[in-house]
Amino acid sequence: MPNNERYEDDIMYITKVTRNVLYILGVWPSLDGRKSIGGRICRLLLIIISWLLLYCVLIPGFLFWLHEKRTRIRIQMLPLLLFGFMAIGKYGNLIFREGQIKRCLQHIEEDWKNVIDTDARNMMIKSAKTGRRLVTICGIFMYGSGVSFRTILPLSKGKLVTAQNITIKPLPCPGYFFSFNAQASPTYEMIFAMQFFSGLITFSITTAVCGLTAVFAMHACGQLKILMKLMKHLFEEQWTEKHDMIRKLAEVVEYQIRIRSFLQLVERTMQQMYLIELMGSTIIVCILGYCIIMEWENSNGIAMCSYFITFTTIMIIVFMFCYTGEQLTSQAEKVANTSCELEWYRLPDKTARSIVLVMIISNLPTKLTAGKIVDLSFKTFADVVKTSMTYFNILRNVTD
Repeated sequence: MPNNERYEDDIMYITKVTRNVLYILGVWPSLDGRKSIGGRICRLLLIIISWLLLYCVLIPGFLFWLHEKRTRIRIQMLPLLLFGFMAIGKYGNLIFREGQIKRCLQHIEEDWKNVIDTDARNMMIKSAKTGRRLVTICGIFMYGSGVSFRTILPLSKGKLVTAQNITIKPLPCPGYFFSFNAQASPTYEMIFAMQFFSGLITFSITTAVCGLTAVFAMHACGQLKILMKLMKHLFEEQWTEKHDMIRKLAEVVEYQIRIRSFLQLVERTMQQMYLIELMGSTIIVCILGYCIIMEWENSNGIAMCSYFITFTTIMIIVFMFCYTGEQLTSQAEKVANTSCELEWYRLPDKTARSIVLVMIISNLPTKLTAGKIVDLSFKTFADVVKTSMTYFNILRNVTD
């Protein structure tokens, strides 16, 4: 009999947004291990459709970039191509690491099932609400900016007349389509729709990664709060019976080991996706800054606003990744401070030595990293901004 009889409702609540996005991508793992034949076929179809939509935009776009001779157009194409490559990399990780993601979610489910008491459940819900807000904000910005870039920007340009007196209708993503006439109806409308839905898949992938990060990191924060509570309760009743003290200490150690095992699993599962996100976003932000300056010089207000919205969205997404990592590190530091304030000297020698070990483990760094290269923190966000601005200045000086 689980301690928390409402754990299923709690799990549904904290994972609702992320679960829906992952369902669309066909990568939400079945926690109970039971998959019907119809469910497996549907999942496979969703994955195939997603891959086709991603490559049907990326390959023509890359071929167009290779054939294009104008430097400025090639630079303007780079954010689109990079975002496509990033989406493919992250989507591949989501598929091939489904087993690890499932283990993380099962770990969370067990924590909610075996929650200690009502106060602990409230702590977990409070942290989970923060994670839910983060993924909701991420989704709003990603889909909002994506729709503007894939629909408003190309439609606002209207029909263009080239120097050869040829009228063309802009597509959301320029591409090289071999012998196909992309301007003829209904081919143009079909390609436009395909690129729009490809954009939805791309934005869903980023939202899914952000959602998993928020769910995992905020759950760990909730568990760390409970760990602090358990540490404080060790000495709440002075000179309790020896076996009671040992039981409480064992509970603290078990909780500490469980949290660290969970964070190690999350790190192994997500670190490559974080690295792709940070590196790609740094380059894209740099190029978008250059595109904004170019459109300003051309007095193209609509295009400039669209680029600026995309620029802002990417910066917000990077900030949210770094924010979740910072929250986890901050909460871990609070646990370390709490462990150092324990009155271990009042205990018998053997028990006191155990407390010292708990203090040592509590003071070990607890953080999420991008490929074990950089930490997800406010400092990393500041470094991304500084690096982007540096390369933006270099790009502007080289192309002017």
